[in-house]
Amino acid sequence: MFYGLNSAVRGLLASQRALYTTNHNINNANTDGYSRQQVEQRATDPFRMPGIGFLGTGTEIYNIQRVRDAFVDFKYWNETAPLGEWEIKKNSLTEIEKLMGEPSNSSFRKYLDDFYTSLEELSKNPSDLAFREPVRENALAFTKHINETATRLMDMQKEVEYNIDMKVSKINSIVEQIGALNRQIYSQELDGSHANDLRDRREVLVDELSKIVNVRVNESPAGKYTVSVEGISIVDHLYVNKVVFNKDGNDGEKLTWENGGIINLKSGELKGLIDVYEGNGENNTYRGIPYYIDKLNEFAKGFAEGFNSIHKQGYGLGSSANGINFFVGLNNETDDITAATLTLSEEIMKDVKNISVAGVAGGLAEDNTNLLKLIAQREDKEFFTGGVSQGTPDDFIKSILSSMAVDSLQSKRLYETQELIQKNIETKRSSISGVNLDEEMADMVRFQHVYVASSKMISTMDMIIDVTVNRLGLVGR
Repeated sequence: MFYGLNSAVRGLLASQRALYTTNHNINNANTDGYSRQQVEQRATDPFRMPGIGFLGTGTEIYNIQRVRDAFVDFKYWNETAPLGEWEIKKNSLTEIEKLMGEPSNSSFRKYLDDFYTSLEELSKNPSDLAFREPVRENALAFTKHINETATRLMDMQKEVEYNIDMKVSKINSIVEQIGALNRQIYSQELDGSHANDLRDRREVLVDELSKIVNVRVNESPAGKYTVSVEGISIVDHLYVNKVVFNKDGNDGEKLTWENGGIINLKSGELKGLIDVYEGNGENNTYRGIPYYIDKLNEFAKGFAEGFNSIHKQGYGLGSSANGINFFVGLNNETDDITAATLTLSEEIMKDVKNISVAGVAGGLAEDNTNLLKLIAQREDKEFFTGGVSQGTPDDFIKSILSSMAVDSLQSKRLYETQELIQKNIETKRSSISGVNLDEEMADMVRFQHVYVASSKMISTMDMIIDVTVNRLGLVGR
């Protein structure tokens, strides 16, 4: 008789625990990284009754398991890293495009056009100082634009350096948290149960880490959890291997492990930042900020040297001396001209009469032969020679802008493609592990009915016992 009561109590407890689990799912429907949990139920061991057979003894909840697909998680982490890398590169190239200002009224070609337009106007009135002033001002505006662009690129590189430092700190913080969770999970699962919520919390951290660096996750049958980057463990169960950012390190040694080993990244936000930070385009490497700084330096030096070579051959207004440089770098010298230091020579800044317009010393006031050479030089196909960027100054600028446009378009396409792949995987992951409120409500009704039925069974068994014990007199006792 008491077996029936015990069986009903077990059914009551099983439905009650199932309702608790359903309630937990509903409460965490909007929790980031939460995996739907479900109870695993089985019949308890039956009681053998001689001559009759086995009598069922009810049911029990033997495990609460989270719904998770390890293969989908693997795909998600594998595709998140390239998404992070191309997102960084896309955003960085967008910023560089804005710095270059093409096409706009503050672009290189606009300043170059203004400068040569003022030269052409001067060629019509070489003796009029009013026409010499615009030449100096437009040339100065042109050099300042180059200076500002180079300075902003260098500032942007410093910002990327700071961002790398922050990402490295974030990596180290995440791996420490994963190591701490590994300890908690391992200790709580020694009895064979599953620390579902702690595991969810750990995998949210892995999700976050997988966007920064490309990771591989492995869990042994004994419960040892490891996270690796290109074959090197960054989390080895309870132990962590931190990342170090060497700001002054040589190329290829910016990122190292604590023991000094070099980290080789395949993808991820950190890989994108490193490429943007130190990519110079050599040997088919990524064209990052250093590439565009080098190109600006090459343009500034090449343009200054080419312009100076003709300018020095001419003579200023009423002057019998030549050899004056128009463009210089620091300390009025031409040896150290860069995009950040390009400016006008002291002679030009002090007196616009020193602009070498004439081709003959002390010749006619309207002599503009040397100026015409300077104007014609703009169309010289051998102004810049060697390398990809060659031809006229306009061709050189076009080559820089073309490289930037190709890289920007590629990064946008790869990012959009990767984003689409990632969204598909995320949708599949959500369909497996996410909480569906309609399903949970249906489960709640089902478990509630079982609970009510079990409680009625208990009432029925209580009534039977009461009749048997209290109402049948001595026969019942």
